[in-house]
Amino acid sequence: MTLKPQPFTNSDDLPAPREPVGHLKLKFSGDAHEDEHPIHDISASAFCGETLFVAGDEAHGVERLTPGQYGWYENHTRYPLKDFIDLKDPEEEMDIEGLAAIDGWLWVTGSHSRTRPDPRDDGAEPDCIDLEKLADLKDTRPRCVLARIPLLYDEDGHAVPVKEDGDRRAGLVSQKAKYGSKLGRYMAKDPLVGPSLRMAAKEGGFDIEGIAAAGPERIALGLRGPVIQTFALLLEPQIEPKESGKLHLPGKPFKRLMDLGGLGIRDLLLDGDDLLILAGPTQDLDGRCAIYRWNDWVNEEPEDEETVKLHRPERLFDLPVKLDADHPEGIEFFTDEDGNRRLLVFYDSPNPDRLDLDEGTILADLFEI
Repeated sequence: MTLKPQPFTNSDDLPAPREPVGHLKLKFSGDAHEDEHPIHDISASAFCGETLFVAGDEAHGVERLTPGQYGWYENHTRYPLKDFIDLKDPEEEMDIEGLAAIDGWLWVTGSHSRTRPDPRDDGAEPDCIDLEKLADLKDTRPRCVLARIPLLYDEDGHAVPVKEDGDRRAGLVSQKAKYGSKLGRYMAKDPLVGPSLRMAAKEGGFDIEGIAAAGPERIALGLRGPVIQTFALLLEPQIEPKESGKLHLPGKPFKRLMDLGGLGIRDLLLDGDDLLILAGPTQDLDGRCAIYRWNDWVNEEPEDEETVKLHRPERLFDLPVKLDADHPEGIEFFTDEDGNRRLLVFYDSPNPDRLDLDEGTILADLFEI
């Protein structure tokens, strides 16, 4: 007997989740029955015009889809990141958790998180657990990817990532053996965030899960964890691109605190001058997920001060959440065939009802904004 994930029941003191008004079908190539196929773990998304880029948290690159028949997104092409940037561990899991496209650049971020060995990796529930092995946290460096890649347009008007275009060159923040990268080094020395770098992501440790870009040099990184007290944390690194393409960080990132009702950040999306925030549970748990709006974020640039303003974004609506499936991981805007602008939501660990593994298709949800 097959058990399907069941929806949460709604408590009287919580707003009813908003139901989707439609769906967008994505069609991928390759064998979707394979566990590592991107259809199973979409964790990041970005539109550049009509070109859709997505990535999975077990991926080594980004996947491109373009409009096809019946309004689907298909014509799947994979772009390994090692073809564009100098990765220290190109074959290791990068845990790509954020994509953003703006001004002809595609920004990519990994989670920068640490992981602990899972004694259930062989598919069975263990009777005994080796505590010494369980205590061995994995190196963060393969996941410490923060990069930008130039985009050009092909003859069909679809965006294509390239290694260089004139004086625009792909590059990333340098990866390091200790703390994973220059960004990791700054965070490890930070008195507020530093302790979380010694914890696994699923236990509330440091975990980047979203990126938004307001220009070629200003970005925001949303943290799923840690949640500080009950406040979500947004980082805004200082970016200085070099002629080589390398992204230099001249100083420690600015920190912004947000009241999201105890939730962490799952994704970020720029909407004009506003910042939309997909919020959800901090750890590996099912729970309430919601969309928030930080009005006029673009014009509220951070200041280098020890006492920071506590921001209280507007809670727009909750998303429907299921047990053991449909974890909201990515948000984007999509204009449907009738000209309606919708919020498109992508899911990791998708409900089987979304999938057709023989056809290689998955349904993402469309919501009224």
